[in-house]
This record gives sequence, C-alpha cells and structure tokens, in this order.
Amino acid sequence: MVRNSKVNQVILIILDDVRAEHLFKLINEGKLPNMRNLVENGISCSNCVTSYPAITFPCYGNIVTGSYSGYFPKEGNALPLYHWLNRKDPPSTSKKPPFIRNYGDRSQLLKANKDIGKNVKTIFEQIPEGNILSSSCFLFRGAYFVVGKSVYDVEAIFKHLIEAFEHPETYFPNKEVPILSVGYVFQTDDLMHELGFDHTNYINLIVECDRYLGSLMNTLKKTGYYDSTAIGLISDHGNFKAKKIVDLEPFFQEKGLIPYNPEKGTGDFDCNIGSMGFFNFPGDTWQHHPSIQQMQKFKVSGKGKQGMNLFNTLWEIPGVKYMYYRDDENKPEKGIIHIEYLDKNSGKKRHGMIEYRGFGKDQQAKYTYEGNDFYQYSDNEKSAKILDSKFHILEEWLEATNHINFPIIIDQIPRYFKNPRSCDIIISTLGEYGFNYDHGVTQSASPFIHDIGIRECMIVPFIIGGSPEFPQKELKYCKTTDMVPTLLELLGIKPHSSVIGKSVFNYP
Repeated sequence: MVRNSKVNQVILIILDDVRAEHLFKLINEGKLPNMRNLVENGISCSNCVTSYPAITFPCYGNIVTGSYSGYFPKEGNALPLYHWLNRKDPPSTSKKPPFIRNYGDRSQLLKANKDIGKNVKTIFEQIPEGNILSSSCFLFRGAYFVVGKSVYDVEAIFKHLIEAFEHPETYFPNKEVPILSVGYVFQTDDLMHELGFDHTNYINLIVECDRYLGSLMNTLKKTGYYDSTAIGLISDHGNFKAKKIVDLEPFFQEKGLIPYNPEKGTGDFDCNIGSMGFFNFPGDTWQHHPSIQQMQKFKVSGKGKQGMNLFNTLWEIPGVKYMYYRDDENKPEKGIIHIEYLDKNSGKKRHGMIEYRGFGKDQQAKYTYEGNDFYQYSDNEKSAKILDSKFHILEEWLEATNHINFPIIIDQIPRYFKNPRSCDIIISTLGEYGFNYDHGVTQSASPFIHDIGIRECMIVPFIIGGSPEFPQKELKYCKTTDMVPTLLELLGIKPHSSVIGKSVFNYP
C-alpha cells in the first residue's frame, strides 16, 4: 500500500482518569520530563473535551473508535455507559429478560469488543495492513492483544510496547515493528477512586508512567525508529471529590422499589449512580423502555404501592439538581430530550429541552429553557451567542462552550439517548453528593468520582510528539475523538466514515 504519510509508526498511551490541569501542572513542575519533551516538541492541548457522561465507557471507547454513542443499528458507537441494560429497538420479543452489562466485572470487560457494534471500527481496524499491537487496551478488536501476568502490572504495559520495537518477532511472525501500538493504563483510575487525585500514590503512578515513557522513547532512539514515530498521550476523563456520601439502599427500600433481577426478569428498577444516576424501568415488559405516562403512574411491586410518579420520587434523592428523559415520539433521526432543573435563583423546578436532528457528524441540536439558563451559557459572552433558538452542529457547540462548564453537552445528550441501550431517566447532584450505588448495592464510601459535566471531569490532556515532523503548537481546544483521525492522518490513512472527530492539523 502506498501512503502519503508523515510517520511510519504511531504509539498511543491512554492514561485512565487524569485531569488535564493535574497533568500539565506536574509537567510544568518538572515532574514529568518525558511528557514535557513531547509537549515542547509537538502538539498539545490542555483543553481537550471528552464525551459525556464522563465515565470510562463511553469515554475510553470513544477515544479508540473516534465515534460517540448513537443509534448503533445505523450509526455511532453502541457503548452508552460502563453499565447498561440490553434493550433493543424495536424491543425484543424474547421471553428471556435483558441482561445487565457491567464492565467493572473483569469477566465481562472483553465483551466490549463485540458490544461496540458493527457500524464503528476501532483504530486498529482502520489500519488496512501491517502489525498492530494492543498492550492492555481491552477494546482491542483488530489488534494483537497482550496483557501482563497481573492486570495491575503497569510496568508490563510499557514493556510490551518496548519489546515490540526491540524484538518484534516476539509478537509478529514477519518480525516487523508495529505500525500502531496502543497502551492503556487503567490502574490510575483504580487509585483515583481508592485514594483520590491528590494522593501521593496516585501522583507517583503518573510519574512512574512518565519514567516508563522515557524508556520507550530511548528504545525508539536506540533502534532508529524515533524520528519516524509519533507518540500520542490522552486520558478518557477527569475527576472530582463529592462533598457528601450517602447510602441510597434505605431510600429505595422505603419507597418499595425493588432492584431488577436479570435472571428472573423481576424488579422495579435498575440503577448505577456515582453523582449522576442512570435509571432503567420496565415499560410493557423489561424489554421495553417505558413511556412518560408509565413512569408517571408506575406500578411498584414492593409494599403494594401503585401509581408512583417516578419523576417526583427521584427528585427526592438528596441533592438532585437536574433530570433528563426522552420524549415518547422520539426517532433516531429527530426528537426531544426533556430537562427538569432547579432554577438557580428561585429554587423552583423549571423545564428545558434539547431538540436534535440528523446523524453522526451531521447531527444538529438546539437548547431552549424557561426561567434561568441552567447551564449558565447565557452568562458567558461567547456561549450566549449560540442560544439563538437555531440548530447547531458539534463543532459549533465545541467552539462556543469548550472554555466553560458543560462543554458540548447539548450535542452529547441526544447521542446518548438515541442509543437503545441508554437508560430512561438521568439525574445529577452536580457533585454535591456521591452515592456509589450499583444494581441494588452501595459499593463504597469513596468521595472520589467522575461522571458530571463540569470541567474537572470533562477536560483531559491531548499530546502528540516524538517525530521532528511535528510543529510545536498549543491548541486552544479539541476533543478526544480527534485522536483517531489525527493519528491516521499521520500514517496517511483515511478514517472510517463513522469517525466524528477531525484531525487536529485542521484546527486553527
């Protein structure tokens, strides 16, 4: 294959759960000299917007595919969340109840390779020929996958990348170095949840990753591949510390709401909630999404209660600031997402709407509200200009909102709710409360979470350096789905049609 390429190889490092401001602070303090080398001799952005909600899946999946969640029978990534209920469109007629997918269960994690659907391709699959390596990148469809003896072995992730250039015959019969290598460091996420983003152990692990990166760069220089190799570094989402932790199990018990049992197909609801909650309820059956009326007059199996208004009930959860749910008349190509929110001045509940139309890159959305603007876009001169009651594409929302809280959220919410695997109601406390409640059980009391649309969660680092082919440039903004098309452009390869991101070489 003839390629008009700037480099011959690309390596991508994904650090899970690293906030942009934290990484660049460590770089500026001189604690990450190898990452600093990439920044000073390449392209960087400390204002890269991830996808919403800010959870490993979909964020990690969106980096690897370059696409967002969507109506996956036709377009988009089929992974809406880290946890999802397998409902389909149209609803399945199977008598077997829908299963719960939970990627936190290591036995389910590799199923993501099938779960993403057929209408998107991983970056591995978008390389038409050549050796391709995935080092602990669990979404590896199209690559040779290797993992350390222990899933917590960070050193092994980088050792595999190094060995692929020192001894490529270890992995590839043709003894050629990989065109594409991806290393996924998920252990940073584990430490952040356990200890926090400001803990010495978490910071030291990032420093350790920089040291391993230095070893990789030295190997590339020693083997003569450095000048022809691009090295990318990115994270899937940031993080925050919840102000209060509350156990929600007594709340649901008091309401008589019984958690869903996927083996029996019984129960009233399924939910996973950090500071944001994603609630599933049965419609005509558990295979069906409920209508608004069914949720307003919900038949509760516990304590013989009937006619519960689920919207009012979920507003009783401590600290709820807003709620999303889809309109009954929605179609994949157009529809309405309803927003209920607390007016910041009056304290009263107000109603807003996100309307959408179109698919993929062509999707457009507009936002209207009553009372005060919940997202406070109207308080900012730049973002206020986009509140013109007109439909706007993703790139317009990115330009208008990248610098404030809730960047690109108006584009993201419809993409989530289009997915047949999405939930029925989303709530958020905006970080005031953390619950850590999954599928009927409170998992931990850790206040260190990520999911909400504030900048602490939504802004991640984006760095590409290595080869002297790169100009030194700092981008004002970009998005995580831009990594795939950028790396492919460097290799002289056209991205798959499902890729929504664009090469950062096309940014001003």
